[in-house]
Amino acid sequence: MDETTQPATGPDAARSPAAIEKEFDPNAVTDHKRSWKRVAVGMVPCTLGTLAAFAGTELGLVPYIRGLVPAFVAWIFVSALTPMAYIPRRYCLLLGAFWIAPCLFFVLLMNFHSVKVEGQSMLDQLVEGDVLLVDETGEPQALGIYVLQVPGEAGNPMVKRLVGLPGQKVEARFGRLFADDVEVHPRLGGAPDQWNETRPVPSRAGVNNPRVLEADEYFVLGDNPLASRDSRQFGPVSREAIKGRVVWSLRGSHGFAPLP
Repeated sequence: MDETTQPATGPDAARSPAAIEKEFDPNAVTDHKRSWKRVAVGMVPCTLGTLAAFAGTELGLVPYIRGLVPAFVAWIFVSALTPMAYIPRRYCLLLGAFWIAPCLFFVLLMNFHSVKVEGQSMLDQLVEGDVLLVDETGEPQALGIYVLQVPGEAGNPMVKRLVGLPGQKVEARFGRLFADDVEVHPRLGGAPDQWNETRPVPSRAGVNNPRVLEADEYFVLGDNPLASRDSRQFGPVSREAIKGRVVWSLRGSHGFAPLP
């Protein structure tokens, strides 16, 4: 009787002989291991860079800038994917280091903008002409310097210090401003100002007597109150009016340096 070839059945029926052979091909296993080696090599720069940035913020060497976090996340993600394109391993390290530049560029475009200081309301911390980098992410924090867009002041962004948060009690006493009975101006134990004696606080701000800020009220003040237009004149501002926190000096009296 003649032998006949029976068609393949079972899970291997839909697989080509080449695919079945490759499953047991030792070279395919080697290629797989090599691809993971490329991934490991490509991620060396982003891993070291991220750890260095984290250590720097923990040690206080560089400020924590929330808006830059997506850049490091994107750097790690892209560095992990790049070696999958079967790029020679000797180039993976260079590409891994290169990707931080475009990641930072796009994150800076999305999360930051710059502003130029006008006037003398923030002396001595900031002087007229200083160019500042503003982080648009994150929630307002007490005593930070913020850029504001106050209603009725269109096209005239203001740079002020945030001294009162929602729910806090603010009060002016003897040339000093207190929030929940903690002195917030002058800062760093400076001498008292005369602004609430020679330039009385308008009734709209209402801080000659204790005032509790409501849910969406933030009290801002210039570091140089005698030359500042702030919450004493136009009252507390809303969260919507706060456009970002000043985190870095790009040019001016501080040079290129982080700001507290």
